[in-house]
Amino acid sequence: MLETAKAYHEPVLLQEVLAYLVPRPKGIYVDGTVGLAGHSRAILEASAPDGFLYGFEWNEDTYLLALERLKPYEGRFKIFRENFVNIPQRLREEGVLADGVLLDLGLSSFLLEGSGRGFTYKKNEPLDMRMNLSLKLTAKDVLNSYSFPELCRVFASGEVPKARTLAKAICEYRKRNSLEMTVDLIDVVKALYKGKRELKDLLAVIFQSLRLEVNRELENLAQALREIPEILKPGGRLAIISFHSLEDRLVKQAFKNEPRLRVLTKKPVIPTKEEINKNPRARSAKLRVAERV
Repeated sequence: MLETAKAYHEPVLLQEVLAYLVPRPKGIYVDGTVGLAGHSRAILEASAPDGFLYGFEWNEDTYLLALERLKPYEGRFKIFRENFVNIPQRLREEGVLADGVLLDLGLSSFLLEGSGRGFTYKKNEPLDMRMNLSLKLTAKDVLNSYSFPELCRVFASGEVPKARTLAKAICEYRKRNSLEMTVDLIDVVKALYKGKRELKDLLAVIFQSLRLEVNRELENLAQALREIPEILKPGGRLAIISFHSLEDRLVKQAFKNEPRLRVLTKKPVIPTKEEINKNPRARSAKLRVAERV
């Protein structure tokens, strides 16, 4: 695990999130993806002296880092080491409704660069990709044991170009060697897509497709979108930051088709040029917000 001082993640669209959630004293707020607590700390600051935050952080290492960083707000927060899909259940158990819920669906720099679980193609690491080690399925399992049709589904649903061709190439490769490390997958991709387009763009979407499968990210998001409106107070707001079209499409359609919500962002809020210059990873972020009617 990275040392606390070295672990860093710039909270995306921070001022815009605060403007829509309007944290205030005595309010109840939920950060469903605490990460390194950038948004959480800002919400607690804005809702001082007695606003309360329920946080959810699935990854074991970032959970511990978040606890450390939130120590100055002791007594005003409670963090669950769980996926945000459990927000409705936990808030019902707590007997509270929320004034605001935030989901930042981005993968933190800490997980990309410091987890050692193969989230990035930029490092040679084991093909794991589990956000939480309690999960049984790994990216290695997907690549080595999924059938050809199952691999086609994973890559096609992740919008990987030539998904069937990639699935076939993986099936051929694993007849000779098991895919164990990120470099093994990269070798398959390099041989298959040589000269077709930017390799880094292809690798990014392929790795993302595997991560989505291993962690059931789209399924969890869809379930959360169905259930979170029930634990919002009237006028309570749900703010979601997505980073790719698969997530954003789910959020947009869920907000549009949910009678319990009124959409506040007709178009997604995107980062300013200044924020992108400061934090290039913010460039694909899209914020959508809806209010409980």
